[in-house]
Amino acid sequence: MSGLELAASLAGLVSLGMELCKGITQYCMSYQGAQKDIELLHEDTNALIQTFESLQTAMQDSTLKLELEKSVTHIFSACRERVANLSKELEKYIEPTKAQSKRGSISIKARIFYPFQEKGVQKLRDDISRINEILQQATGSVLIRQNNKINDTIDRIHDSGELDKIKDWLLPPDFSTSQMIASDKRSENTGSWFLESEEFVRWQDSPCSLLWVSGGAGRGKTVLCSTAINYLIADSEHQRSSAVAYIYFDQTNQSVSQDHNRLLRSLVQQLAAQNTTGSVPAPLKSLYSRSQNGTRPPMTHDLTNTLRYLIETFSPCYLVADAFDECKEKQAFLKLVNTIIGQWKIPQVRFLVTSRSELSSELPNRSWKGFTLSLEESNNGDVRNYIETTLESPGEPLNAWDPERRKSIAKSLIARGNGNFRWVACQLERLRECSTNKDLDETLEGLPSTLEETYERTLAKVEESRKSSICHILRFLCFSARPMRLDEMSEVPAIDFEAKPRPKYCSEKRLVVGKAGYFNKYSDLFSIATIKVGDEEYSELRLAHLSVRDYLLSTKILTSPASYFYITELSAHHSIAQACIVYLQQFGTGDQLPTYEEAIFETPLTLYAARFWFHHVQASIKAASQQSSVATAYPTGIDAQQATLIILIIQFLTQLLGLLGVEAPVLMKSSGVKNQLLDLNQLCVDFLVSQGQTQIRFFDPDTPWVEKPRTSTTPGHAGPSPLYTAAQAGFLDVVRQLVRQGMDINSVGGRFGTPLQAAACKGYTDILLFLLKEGADPNLRGGDYGCALQGASRYGQEACVKILLKAGVDVNATCGEYYTAAHAAAFHGHAHVLKLLADNGADIQILRPRDRAEPLILAASVGHLAVVELLLSLGADVLTRDKDECTALDHAAPAGFDEVVKLVIAHDRACLKTSDRLGNTALHYTVAQNFPSVVELLLQNGMDPNFGNHQGRTALHSAIRTGNIEVIETLLRYGAAVNKKDAEGWTPLHLAAYFDKLEVGQMLLDTDGSIIDIPGPNEYTPLHIAVLRTNVEFIKFLGNRGAEFTHCLRVFDTNDGVVILRNFHVNYISPITGLRIAASYGLEVQLRDLLEGEADINGTDEGGRSALYYASRMGNNSIVRLLIENGADVKEKTDDNESFMDFWLDQDIIDLAYKHGYGDRPEVLSDMGDTAKQKPKEEMFEYLGGKLPADELAPYRFPYPQVDSPVYTLY
Repeated sequence: MSGLELAASLAGLVSLGMELCKGITQYCMSYQGAQKDIELLHEDTNALIQTFESLQTAMQDSTLKLELEKSVTHIFSACRERVANLSKELEKYIEPTKAQSKRGSISIKARIFYPFQEKGVQKLRDDISRINEILQQATGSVLIRQNNKINDTIDRIHDSGELDKIKDWLLPPDFSTSQMIASDKRSENTGSWFLESEEFVRWQDSPCSLLWVSGGAGRGKTVLCSTAINYLIADSEHQRSSAVAYIYFDQTNQSVSQDHNRLLRSLVQQLAAQNTTGSVPAPLKSLYSRSQNGTRPPMTHDLTNTLRYLIETFSPCYLVADAFDECKEKQAFLKLVNTIIGQWKIPQVRFLVTSRSELSSELPNRSWKGFTLSLEESNNGDVRNYIETTLESPGEPLNAWDPERRKSIAKSLIARGNGNFRWVACQLERLRECSTNKDLDETLEGLPSTLEETYERTLAKVEESRKSSICHILRFLCFSARPMRLDEMSEVPAIDFEAKPRPKYCSEKRLVVGKAGYFNKYSDLFSIATIKVGDEEYSELRLAHLSVRDYLLSTKILTSPASYFYITELSAHHSIAQACIVYLQQFGTGDQLPTYEEAIFETPLTLYAARFWFHHVQASIKAASQQSSVATAYPTGIDAQQATLIILIIQFLTQLLGLLGVEAPVLMKSSGVKNQLLDLNQLCVDFLVSQGQTQIRFFDPDTPWVEKPRTSTTPGHAGPSPLYTAAQAGFLDVVRQLVRQGMDINSVGGRFGTPLQAAACKGYTDILLFLLKEGADPNLRGGDYGCALQGASRYGQEACVKILLKAGVDVNATCGEYYTAAHAAAFHGHAHVLKLLADNGADIQILRPRDRAEPLILAASVGHLAVVELLLSLGADVLTRDKDECTALDHAAPAGFDEVVKLVIAHDRACLKTSDRLGNTALHYTVAQNFPSVVELLLQNGMDPNFGNHQGRTALHSAIRTGNIEVIETLLRYGAAVNKKDAEGWTPLHLAAYFDKLEVGQMLLDTDGSIIDIPGPNEYTPLHIAVLRTNVEFIKFLGNRGAEFTHCLRVFDTNDGVVILRNFHVNYISPITGLRIAASYGLEVQLRDLLEGEADINGTDEGGRSALYYASRMGNNSIVRLLIENGADVKEKTDDNESFMDFWLDQDIIDLAYKHGYGDRPEVLSDMGDTAKQKPKEEMFEYLGGKLPADELAPYRFPYPQVDSPVYTLY
């Protein structure tokens, strides 16, 4: 039989077999319950159906189909004959004309002569069983492969979910929108010359190479970069081992973070997502684990190392960065480039960078060569193509001109464009406004020669009535703290900056309709982007190009008709700060304040103003200190052009005198800067005194990570005073003025307690010294940290700590959540501050009463190696125990801090012999985490793998729940006993059966096969436990390994099984760290500190338990509230399907949970859910039916035994 014939026949056999089984099933269901033999026939037929369904599924896989055809060749005829005979036999009892009715499909003859003779039914069962046996034997290996494929798919889906979880933790900036926008600007064949250039081809072919593409503003670098990215991505699709990751530096798009750490996160996430195995790469898993399972942000050096590992997994690996000249942290990025190309020297890496600057000027002393390409002349062809494509495009307004006119337009633009895309785009906008031949000719004849001249003309044409608004909006877009929405910028025209004595808000002047049209008129300056985040879509106002900002900030504009629009950093921040404060002042106080939701829609600039007004005041103060002393204000009677000339002369003379070492005369110094700051300071004072609490409804500077702050003060905390807010923001002159006005210098309120403590925490030494001079009490208690010294120590403010110590504070003062300043410095890793405290008499071994933790234990628990080294050198004892009798080793090992573990062991190996109050060692705790390297480290140093805790459980018992294969392999390699029982009789295999850890069970039986029927609690074997838990696959696994099935159902005879499971304390050792320990113990201050440090509020441990779960379980209602209000996911469930709502909570917390979306998802099982729960029981009894005598199975088969879900306790 040919392969084709066999394939067709096999498909026919499967189809015929399925029809046959359906017929028999239909017949059996008609008489279900009438007689036991029909019931058994039904079961046998269902088993055959499963085999046929597996074959049918396998045949859809081309590779498995070929193997199937080979496997059935020798048995095909016999099997087909048996199926055909059975089909004919069935036809005797089935009337095809009545096949649509279950009862009607059974012939009258069959009903009259029913029941069959016993031997007839038995023959049917024998034939069905034999067919099933033949097929199983012939195709078993193929079906196992199919099952493995399914399991692999499930694993990939699981890993995909895990990657999503890690991506949520990384929060990488998404550059895909930038890539899409740049690609959309590309005309056909744009950049083809670049891809074919010698430099690009050689770069692709050279190992560990860099291509640096340079060109001036508007040269089309970004479009060229997107072309290269698209080409590399398309090319990588043909090379499974390759990968592409890219970043866009774009100062006009602040929606995407330009922070170096976050750029690294993006590269890491992009490469991880391209992993060919579909699973989360091990280096990224390790990074997540080392960051306390996502409860603290990744460190830059860890991200850099992870990036290296990921690059090494691809060949080639392309990294692309556009517009390096717009990078905010240039030195950090250049260091990364130099590290990748010059130090790592990974052959498969290829790095492409575009920039205005040249490689030789950015990395002049590099030890390696790179390919370079200049765009000054290279892209003329692309510009020509762009112009011609635009003019010929359907729907293009310029396409309405006749061919000769279009040629004239193209010729003029090509001749004068000089390869500058941006210049050409601006002129096309001007030409689109032309309606007559005369207009067109005059416009073409008068085209500006440069981009600067283009912007100058646009600005000079701004109507007088709009000049002020446009100028202040440009200042916003040049120096805003985040991207500005169109709705927000539409509020700026309503602010009258010229009003006396100070600016005021006039709601009648705000833009209400035609907002986009208002800005589209100045398309050379502004662009509007549509942003979609989740279900929300909004418009964002941006500068049309970075060159607009360059022009506005350059001195070139001073000698032009557009000098009115000249922007300095000081003028911009001063303007924005004024706008924010004035905008907030419109609300008044009390009932006049809009709600948070109303503010978003009715007064769009409110949220930005409340969050960032003090940022712009701070920036104004900083800019003023750096601003040139040249006057920007000029005497009455001097026009703008005369004044700018005077300013340029003064700038030149000032610089010349500076070079000669002579200070400029007082007459040449500006009073304008001073006046600006005086006005701004007074505005701040007035705002803080009269309406300082206004902003807290929309943004609380005490908790900047909270998007929507609470409107009421925290219990036990008074509201902050104006002096407190000024001190916290760093406004020295405002603080001085408030103190002169008689404000209480020792008022208590706010997160940091007092103005003095707020200044100390933020590091404002000038304010700290002023307040101490004015009589502030340095020992006054209040706030999260109790006193100023502890606050300064927590934030590592060494200079402030020195000032406070000199002021005579008690270095061992006990207060606040951390207890002493030494504890605070140790926990947060400030070794230099801790050394300073110790030098001034701090007790570094003092125990905190709450948990008996000393600074060493705190430092070890969060992995601060330098602090641990310092404390050990100062005499700290590694054997000191906290209230749970845990040592520094017990805290450092489970968190995965290898270096700390090594240091502690080397200091005193006696720590390897310690155990806590439950008898657990560091090994018990560590095996439950994902740190095989630490497990290996502990075992290498002699820790006993078979040491039992007070319940008799060894490290192997503890490792079973998480099922980390590498950890378990390590334990077995070091001699962990697989047959050891705990106090209740549980062995590791019993636990594997309980938790359905199939691969772990295989490893245990491969180590010692004799334990398969080892008796455990109540003499139950692992099979009994698997049956009680309805873990079908584990039951089948034990069956295949030879487990004894006799009487395995006796676990249902009494309540003993349920009692055993209910009393089973599954102490699988889940040490809690970071947010979760703070939530468990109600450490509200520590929780806020971690959130301030960007800890992932929804990070979970290996059991899927979040900080919210732990807080709820421990009954810490105030912490639950804090977490929910800070963005905790109220819908999250643990791996065991538990929710934080499963515990006793106050009614107001329950109401809060529903308000935050808990009720959006059904939290109770539907009927379908109940059916789904029943299916594993059905499958289990189907399987046991083939292993047990009918009389033993019968009492349990119908109805199925009801076993309550087991309940176990964690501690």
